Amino acid sequence: MKYAEESIKKAVKTANLVTSWKKGNSTLTDVPISDSSITRKAKFSWKDLDKTEFKEQIKTLQEHIEENLKVKALIETDVVFLNWSERFTSSEGAKVYQEYPYAILTLTGRVMHNNSLVKYYKNYGGLGGVEVLPFDKPEETENFIEVINNLPTARSIYQGTTKAVLSEDMAWTCLHEVLGHSLEADNVLSGRSFSAGMLGMKLAPSVVSVIDDPYIETVGYYEYDSEGIKGRGTLLVDEGILVDFLHSRETAAAMDSEPTSNYRAFSFEFLPQVRMSNFFFEPKDHSEEELFESVKDGIYIGEGLAGSAEPQTGEYNFDAQYGRKIENGEPTDYILQFQISGKMIETLSKIDSVGDRLLAQPGSCVKNNQRVFVGSVCPKIAVSEMRVS
Repeated sequence: MKYAEESIKKAVKTANLVTSWKKGNSTLTDVPISDSSITRKAKFSWKDLDKTEFKEQIKTLQEHIEENLKVKALIETDVVFLNWSERFTSSEGAKVYQEYPYAILTLTGRVMHNNSLVKYYKNYGGLGGVEVLPFDKPEETENFIEVINNLPTARSIYQGTTKAVLSEDMAWTCLHEVLGHSLEADNVLSGRSFSAGMLGMKLAPSVVSVIDDPYIETVGYYEYDSEGIKGRGTLLVDEGILVDFLHSRETAAAMDSEPTSNYRAFSFEFLPQVRMSNFFFEPKDHSEEELFESVKDGIYIGEGLAGSAEPQTGEYNFDAQYGRKIENGEPTDYILQFQISGKMIETLSKIDSVGDRLLAQPGSCVKNNQRVFVGSVCPKIAVSEMRVS
């Protein structure tokens, strides 16, 4: 009874905040005044790379891939180098300058499957320069090559529910697009979040903890947000219990909380918004082999391709680039592109185990037509039920 009363009070408090949000004058939470300048340098900047030499590195990587292909495929390579910088000053006296190099390589392969063209792409890179790309580590493309080799003979999936292991990328996609956006406090206060009123409540089994941390060295890395708040890791779900939201100074003041250094803008052309940085399930103690063994018979869900999500209801539909059958605890036949769907609160409740290793890849996020870089950072997870079609 006491727990029910506390939950009702929290729900009423949130409802009152939602109805009053953005009406009248806003207030900001007091914070320490920052005066800092940070410049991260690439170990090997693209500016120091001769164009001819760079083209040769791309050619060598493509040749490595093509030499290991067993099927006819068109391989495309796209490379982006970016020096992102931001200067922030305020009437309170804050002065912050930060500059970070990012490097992103996208490999795309196209093959024929039953007279239809299908594609598979994978991103590499992160915080740094040429050194974070797989030019000197071609073995990192082995999974890309294997998937391309198996897509032409991949099977179609059946429609229904199944046990599943989600790849790092698909686990991150579900977590980021549905739960992550629902925990952005401006969405909570504006009535666009299914998690409104759920602070202190259990969302998932105790094996599930969720963290946002800008200090993981991928494209989501930063040391200050766009209102000069020093970055920090934020524990949002603690052993299944929702314990915090992502905040700006304004939303923190409205919800009697603390800023979490998540007020971000891509450039001066955009207003900052409450945004994720590197948002992920905390790794636990299950190896990849143990995750497959726990599922026994089901499917492995590969990287995401596209989809839609609604943080207000928690509903989602995501396309997987490929999958694999899991039989007797082992991944076997490949499965052609398919869709997963569900409600995030139900999916969270069905997480059985979480992998022991984070995989960090380049990612991005669009909110209100503004794109920022974020890390696609997550371990694999195993769930007892996933709807596929």
